[in-house]
Amino acid sequence: MTFFNYTEKLETIKYLSELKRTGTVVKLAEKLSVSERTAKRMVRHLRNQGFPIVYNRNRNSYEVKEDVRKN
Repeated sequence: MTFFNYTEKLETIKYLSELKRTGTVVKLAEKLSVSERTAKRMVRHLRNQGFPIVYNRNRNSYEVKEDVRKN
């Protein structure tokens, strides 16, 4: 995966998590065409960069803890 491709996929995770539409890790991995482990690693990367993403067990989806667009 190229750096550009990786960055695009990170942006996709951000977008889907803002919409609360990532689905489970399995579904997210399918949407991104990566392994589950890579999907988890990408989410962890976003968290380490300060993006407030959490997993909501009721929705079975990642979501943004707060609206980052307002900041």
